[in-house]
Amino acid sequence: MRLRLFAGFLGVALLILTVFSAPMASFVSRAERDRLVTELERDAFILAGHAKETLATSEGAVLPSLEPYVDAYDAVSDARVVVTNSAGRAISSNDPAVVVGESFANRPEIADALGGQPATGERESRTLGETLVFVAVPVLSGDDVLGAVRLSHPKSHVDGQVRRRVLGIVGAGAISLLAAAAVAVLIATSISRPVGRLRRATETLGRGDFDARADDSSGPREIRDLARSFNAMSGRLGLMVEHQRQFAGSVSHQLRTPLTALRLRLEQAEESVGRDNPAAATAIEASRAEADRLQDMVEQLLALARLEGAAARTVEVDAVRVVRDRLELWGPLAEERGVTVSFRSEGSARCAVVEGGLEQIIDNYMDNAISVSPAGSVIDVSVAVTGERVVIDVVDAGPGLTDEQRELAFDRFWRGPGTTGESGSGLGLAIVRQLAVASGGEAELLGSPGGGIRARLRLAAR
Repeated sequence: MRLRLFAGFLGVALLILTVFSAPMASFVSRAERDRLVTELERDAFILAGHAKETLATSEGAVLPSLEPYVDAYDAVSDARVVVTNSAGRAISSNDPAVVVGESFANRPEIADALGGQPATGERESRTLGETLVFVAVPVLSGDDVLGAVRLSHPKSHVDGQVRRRVLGIVGAGAISLLAAAAVAVLIATSISRPVGRLRRATETLGRGDFDARADDSSGPREIRDLARSFNAMSGRLGLMVEHQRQFAGSVSHQLRTPLTALRLRLEQAEESVGRDNPAAATAIEASRAEADRLQDMVEQLLALARLEGAAARTVEVDAVRVVRDRLELWGPLAEERGVTVSFRSEGSARCAVVEGGLEQIIDNYMDNAISVSPAGSVIDVSVAVTGERVVIDVVDAGPGLTDEQRELAFDRFWRGPGTTGESGSGLGLAIVRQLAVASGGEAELLGSPGGGIRARLRLAAR
């Protein structure tokens, strides 16, 4: 969970940085390029001001008085400087490749500046063999143009400066991402730890331990509130289950005694009537059978109540051995009904189940299968390990059930079609499902291709 939270926070941070950094980098690139050009324009006008004083007095001559300004600018800038007179001939430059007296009149930017218009832009320089970023401004004295000043950079130089500024933005973004990752770790840890403790408490409660409590003393306020609500719920559930257990014990004591007394009275009545009154003897025998069925139903209800209220304690058993042992007990009854029992397995199949639960489930499945199987049919029982599950199937050749009936079969007191009032309590499969759930498994009834029912049990393999 901590990893998922960390990935979520980091993903959000990365998305935000991506959404904002890309436009920011584009904006910074344009702004940096404009800033460099603006600086060139400013410096060009400053140098034009210095050049004005000397060009106004000695136009066309070499002007030593301008050299200190050009040299000073060369010391603080990488820009190439060319100063021309009104004829477009170079009179000063910091570029060793420029010869004083060389004509620059054919350069478009110099021509524009000598025409009185400042010029900025880019163009291919045949002399340098690369793209040039330039600024050219006129040297004015009133309305007269005394010359021109051009400052230029190779485009690669400008691009490099822009790239360094953009990389600075990217570096800041990377630092921000690292900071976001550190914050994400802290937030994910602060959330995942209390949530993990709460999850473990819910798992403990799910196993039937109603003393499970979550730590409500640490973590975010919402998690603490949730933990307190969980603890209150766990306490209430524990109290309800305890009341149920007490009720089950009371019912067990209160119902067993009158039922036992009723059976004794029926036996005494049967002895008193004897065989002189067959009708009365038959009615008494039927009453005894109903009393026995009622007592069996009460015992099953109490067993079901204990299963629902008790904490699940699973043990490890070999399903193959347990199933084989139960089939040995059910074999004689199946033979008596003319039914054959077939058993298939592959080695051992160790699984987790509540103590005694697997025996009860197999007994219920076999009892149902034998009761519906016609003479001469086969009950196919199999145990197999599939992935992390042990699968036990009991397949009969009876009349089967519809999809809706198979779903209802696990409800309490539900009995299949054709079941008489004297057979079954309708609680067997309800107990089976409760035992399966308490063991961490599942029980279900499936259709069988050859007709009948496939009663299946899945348990966790060990």
